[in-house]
Amino acid sequence: MNASLAPADQMQLAVHFHSQGQLDSARTLYEGVLRQFPNDFSVRYHLGLLESQAGDLERAALHFHRAVQANPQNADAQNNLAFTLQQLGSEAEALVVYERAQALRPTDADIAINLGLLHKKLQQLPQALACLEQALQTNPDHVALLCNRANVLQGLARPADALASYEQALQLDPDNAVVLCNVSNALSELGRHEEALVCAERATRAHPRHAQGWVERGGALRLLDRTTEAVESFEQALALEPAMVQAHTSLAATLISDSVDTPRVIEAGRNSLAVYLQATYQAPRLRQAGLSISAFKLKHDVQQARWLQQQGHGAPGLAAFLKTGEALLQQVQDAAAKRAVRASPAELSRMQAFLGTPWVHAMPSMPDVLNPDNDWRALEEAYLAGTPEILTIDNFLAEPALKAFQTFAHASRVWHGEYANNYLGAFANRGFNSPLHLQLARELKQRMPRVFKDYLLTQLWGFKYEPAVTRGINVHADFAKVNLNFWIAPSEHNLDPDSGGLKVYDVPAPEDWTFEQYNIDSTLIYSFLAEHEAKCVTVPHRCNRAVLFNSALFHETDTIRFVDSYESRRVNMTYLFGRQLR
Repeated sequence: MNASLAPADQMQLAVHFHSQGQLDSARTLYEGVLRQFPNDFSVRYHLGLLESQAGDLERAALHFHRAVQANPQNADAQNNLAFTLQQLGSEAEALVVYERAQALRPTDADIAINLGLLHKKLQQLPQALACLEQALQTNPDHVALLCNRANVLQGLARPADALASYEQALQLDPDNAVVLCNVSNALSELGRHEEALVCAERATRAHPRHAQGWVERGGALRLLDRTTEAVESFEQALALEPAMVQAHTSLAATLISDSVDTPRVIEAGRNSLAVYLQATYQAPRLRQAGLSISAFKLKHDVQQARWLQQQGHGAPGLAAFLKTGEALLQQVQDAAAKRAVRASPAELSRMQAFLGTPWVHAMPSMPDVLNPDNDWRALEEAYLAGTPEILTIDNFLAEPALKAFQTFAHASRVWHGEYANNYLGAFANRGFNSPLHLQLARELKQRMPRVFKDYLLTQLWGFKYEPAVTRGINVHADFAKVNLNFWIAPSEHNLDPDSGGLKVYDVPAPEDWTFEQYNIDSTLIYSFLAEHEAKCVTVPHRCNRAVLFNSALFHETDTIRFVDSYESRRVNMTYLFGRQLR
């Protein structure tokens, strides 16, 4: 039927079918034209769009690439090629193509946003800002440009400028739910929590079915210590979007302060982990795109899988993951290098059961988590007498508790946070939790009541490091009143007994600093410490050693050099109590 049509008529009919969502019929017609005109820009471009809609990103990239070859001056083709390459994980190549697209059409807001977001993802924040501001010169009233600019400014520790940009967008579109949520978030970062709540409630009133509005409202309520209302707000978000990762993690993070209803706290963390893994490793788009995995995380996960296999644990998909993961890891000369490994859709499908299924070690019950032989009253006196408040506690945990936490760290598939210095994070609101974890917090408050007072447990996490990473967590302060940090890796695995621990400075962060300033901006922090002639207390790593200190004091991980094996990885656990900085 179609063979009798002229190529122009075939294209017209194909575009019609394409617009109606009849992709198979449209593809047949497009490919008929392609056989006659294999280098035709229009048919290549339309086939790229079609395959992108169909989810075949590799075929889409091929067609867009040929379209660009046919007409390199077409900015839309360049933009679509770059976007497809980015989805396929070829971010460096995508960056070059986006820049070509922007050079062809410098005033195009959509291209600028795509390029800016990729710069931001690659932590190239000054380049992202320059890209977005260039587009704003000719599109000063573009709401999405203003919001993305503000988002980058937040990352650059310029919260006041970010808020101004968000508010400019809000003036242009006063009832825009996304903009209202962004303004609420920016106000929270500035410590203006009441205003943040007002803004979030504007969003929920104007758009009661917008789940993000309820999440922002819950976040503001949590920072105002209106915990019950915060929980209700997060639950409303989940009623609207049951698979919303941020709502799950926010709910679990809020419930962590509840030391009474332990089962509910644990369940929320497990649910959050399951939803996160589903979104990360089981999303439908991955069937066509595959997945980019950082080499250092793949190394850890392969080591963990070997350990689980050796210990006889029946984690789902373990054998298939090991076979594929080890083969992928062989492609990497230096697994500690800052590079990614590309898993094809077929390779990912063989690893998905292991990567995407929650696996959290069940902890035993025991009478004491803290070492009952320590003189806790004397330790409390020593902490309170400190100027500043810094205390080292050896033999911190009871021996059975230490063994339990070590096994939990080895066995549990909870190490999913990835950081620039090649270390992994695990968080209570995403599976790094158990009744024993919460029991530790309760015992601390019972043993040292004048230190912990009525402070709520606000955060609980663990970090696991590359054996020879040399650098861990950069200098920062935390928003809590009291910080507990303790280590559980065996001391004999530390190759430098005078190091591997924590450096705590005797000067606290200014109360008016924002989160980005006291948590991210290392240059600003070191300048501040030099200006105030800060002294440093260095606490070397020892197994079962804890450091208790005022959380507002700047601190950083000391140099790390450990034996290169799975069980030798340095693991620290951190508890934060109360709130101090904004």
